[in-house]
Amino acid sequence: MGDFLKLGTVQYSYLWDYSLEDALKEIKAFGFRYIELMTTPPHFWPPSFTKEQRKDLRSLMDQLELELVAINPTFLDINMASPNPGIRDESVKQIMEQITLAHDLGAKIIVAMLGKRHPLLAPPVETVWKRFAREGVLRCTEHAERNKVIFGLENGPSLFIDRAELMLFVLNEVKSPWMKIVFDVANASMVESVVPALDLVKDYLVHIHLSDTDTVKWTHSPIGMGGIDFAPVAEKLKEMRFPGVSILETTHAEDPKGGIVSSVEKLAPLGWRM
Repeated sequence: MGDFLKLGTVQYSYLWDYSLEDALKEIKAFGFRYIELMTTPPHFWPPSFTKEQRKDLRSLMDQLELELVAINPTFLDINMASPNPGIRDESVKQIMEQITLAHDLGAKIIVAMLGKRHPLLAPPVETVWKRFAREGVLRCTEHAERNKVIFGLENGPSLFIDRAELMLFVLNEVKSPWMKIVFDVANASMVESVVPALDLVKDYLVHIHLSDTDTVKWTHSPIGMGGIDFAPVAEKLKEMRFPGVSILETTHAEDPKGGIVSSVEKLAPLGWRM
């Protein structure tokens, strides 16, 4: 892929003040080709998103010449690692609905976090995996395989799987070619050194999330508004000859356009191209 890295964006910052159609049109106006969709209300609610609406959305993206790389339901409420069987069952059900949605929309990847452990009395990761998370994750991965969608396991600070070594632990447990790794740079920076972590997961890496933060307060700010040095990240991805897409996952609702434009301006000299 040479010296350039593919750059896309998500419509996250547009959730509250724009319709999905208007958000997509503005993203296209910036010159983007690649997009990841946050499939969460108010833009989406998969159980009520009809077959006709799914066809219409695919048609709109085709008209705008936007390539849907991934969908991401976000994980504020979903917890496949919960000790509560009701929460766990509902979380698995919703992830499976999202996998079906990804198939219907033509997305290659669903971004998925597995959930969280109790912050005050957290059992060991292996215990959470074996007693609570394993069965549901295997069901979701099998559903992903049936739908030809990659289950993209993402890292998240303070969550069940927060580090590169734990993502590899899950992949080794699942042993499916349909589970790969989605690496979030801002999330990783809160708990470990980013470049060594990337090196650890490089053989399974399919997707990247880019946003900025500092080590005190976790954010998904526009590039340059935090403390992350993206130059070594770019160099590592080029060294790896990473063929996937890096997605801007900024949450800057007060100025969605400005946050995206300024981020592109800072990433372009490092080798990212829309």
